[in-house]
Amino acid sequence: MRPGAIRLGGASNFSQGWSEDTRQATLKLKVPRLRDSIRWAEVERTPGRFTFDKPTTTWPDRFAGTGVAITLTLNWGNPLYDDGKTPHSPQALAAFGRFAAATVARFPQIDTLEIGNEVNGQNFVNGPVRDAGLPDRGRYHLAMVQAAAEAVNKVRPDVQVIGGSTHSLPAGFLWPLLERPGASAIEGLALHPYTTPIDQLPAQIGFLRGHGRVRRLPLYITEFGSEDPRRAADDLVRGYTMLAALGITEMDWYPLNERGDGMVPLIRRDGMLTAAGEAFRFVQTRLRGRAVRNVSPDPFTFAYTFGEDIVVVWGAARPLAVDPATVRVFDARGGRVSLGQLELAGDRALILTGTGVTASATSYRLGCSPLLADSFYQFAYPDAGTARAKQDGFERFLRIDGREMPLSVMPGQQHRAVPWTPYLGHADLRDLRLTAETMLPAVKGGDGAIVHRFRADRDSALRLVATFAVSNKSTDGISVSLARNGRTLLTRSDTAPIRIDHKIALRKGQSVAVALSPRKSTRGDTTRYRIQVFDADKCKPHR
Repeated sequence: MRPGAIRLGGASNFSQGWSEDTRQATLKLKVPRLRDSIRWAEVERTPGRFTFDKPTTTWPDRFAGTGVAITLTLNWGNPLYDDGKTPHSPQALAAFGRFAAATVARFPQIDTLEIGNEVNGQNFVNGPVRDAGLPDRGRYHLAMVQAAAEAVNKVRPDVQVIGGSTHSLPAGFLWPLLERPGASAIEGLALHPYTTPIDQLPAQIGFLRGHGRVRRLPLYITEFGSEDPRRAADDLVRGYTMLAALGITEMDWYPLNERGDGMVPLIRRDGMLTAAGEAFRFVQTRLRGRAVRNVSPDPFTFAYTFGEDIVVVWGAARPLAVDPATVRVFDARGGRVSLGQLELAGDRALILTGTGVTASATSYRLGCSPLLADSFYQFAYPDAGTARAKQDGFERFLRIDGREMPLSVMPGQQHRAVPWTPYLGHADLRDLRLTAETMLPAVKGGDGAIVHRFRADRDSALRLVATFAVSNKSTDGISVSLARNGRTLLTRSDTAPIRIDHKIALRKGQSVAVALSPRKSTRGDTTRYRIQVFDADKCKPHR
């Protein structure tokens, strides 16, 4: 699929309750796709008989002839088989396949089946499947996908059957699943990347695609959402932009309508649009279907063109100037933005429109940025044997008793009690971890720390700003030290947030390093952090 041809939808809940107001609002918003479900137990109440006779099982009929396509999730069991647990016996799996075939035959709008729902978690599986370890969980899931694919292919070979169906981006769960015999039944991976910051999607999806089979599989983001009403519109536009540029096949905003779970919907109970709904409408009318291209100038600024007349941009703070004669600026909700004092922000999308805006060097100009290195924006996954990934401003490594040790890339959910996304760690220290947002310096005894080191490539007057906030579950807090060329400048220890703002002069080749260590106990020491290095003189006005 070419970048920009992403399918856009909303995750609705018509199978769990019908609302005519929501249907009308969905059609008014022109939502092109719904991601929903039909419960097997409500359709097959007598063995072998499939009866669609309730609003919760006939809801696709309400969208017949409207052009709305459907990605249908099939997950729950049926009391007629395996005591209603997640199907696992040959008899239950065969019956599940027959139900899937009957459903797609009944509703022509269904073009995609998502088998399972967050099968790597504990909330949407039960019985022996839930009790199994992660490797066996994958085996059970693959059996469900195979049963559905074989049956559906006989009646609707045009329907895509997708699996994986994971919360987060756990390569440690998905890669072994895709190596199993019969994994070819999975025609695409369904993913719910809730635990991945939007700006980390390229790194994590790129890492996931490093596996041979994933390179060739379409990826479907069948749940994507925001818990922040103030930022949900920007999250939708930024997420859509990033996923479209990555060539994702489908993005479904969760939820379409209010669910009472804290996630920001597109449509309120009264049928009115939220800010996220307005952003969805703006994406629908201005961005969807256009070819998208990444034109980001540096690791701290995100810029993507849509066609020849739209640029979506956000990133680290810096001025933005546009040509008022040719360019208009909109916010994520589609509202006009004043052209005075424009400045980028990491959590706000600006949409620049105008004829030739993507080609003309004078249509818009980014102002000076003093940022040289950023632990969040530049976090990535280094090549084997190196401490630094491409474009990373920091060397990131483990120090134990004065000895530097490289960190290794861990795929995520490779076993229990680790992150469900790729992270940096060490094979001998199972609890130690480093992500773009958090680190756990689980080094017991001796002098142990996770270190970020910046090395100057020229003589520089620098300003280092770093923040650390340890979990309130920490037993005795953390210790942070700052060193110049290996000589300690300061050390701070606390259970409260720690902030460092320090000016440092370095000659070419010299370094400044920030080290995070546990104190006596490592319990609860997961720490949110951000480390930035600025050129103190770069953006000062010249006299």
